[in-house]
Amino acid sequence: MDFINYIRSIDQSIFRFFHNLAGNSKAGDFTIVFFGEYLVYLVVIVFGYFLYKSCRRTSFKNVYPYITAIAAAIIARFGVIVLFRYFYHRPRPFLTLSLEHLLINDSYSFPSGHTIFLFALGTATYFFNKKLAYFIFVSGFLVGLGRIAGGVHYPSDILGGIIFGIITGFVTYHIYKRISKKV
Repeated sequence: MDFINYIRSIDQSIFRFFHNLAGNSKAGDFTIVFFGEYLVYLVVIVFGYFLYKSCRRTSFKNVYPYITAIAAAIIARFGVIVLFRYFYHRPRPFLTLSLEHLLINDSYSFPSGHTIFLFALGTATYFFNKKLAYFIFVSGFLVGLGRIAGGVHYPSDILGGIIFGIITGFVTYHIYKRISKKV
């Protein structure tokens, strides 16, 4: 067995472990769907609350890091993802493995758009609000697990989203810092 097939077999084994959590109970399925589909919206609301608090109690200049974090998330989700999926067409696991699934998505699966969005947002946020960033990271991890259990992502899709999200958040925030020093 060559290295690529070995990695694929590990990826599918981890996928099957988490996917087997689906379909066992209504509460379990609700949790998987909530994490995989709706938790990201809760994160955006919490982030928006912190942005609102920052606008109310500080100068507008202190809002720029939040705007940078939002920009990082948008660049990751609508720039990096589109670029990857233009060149690499990985089908969703429920399609390739012919499995039941709790979540629905018809685009390609690598990297995960939900996790790249949250990890770019979390990484850029880390530089100015560590507690909020930890909340975003934990939420991003739970979203990733929910998307695996829901049948729409392999673990490597989630790992790719995490890695490229961190890189995008890091680069975006450091570009902002360089620009803000010059201005």
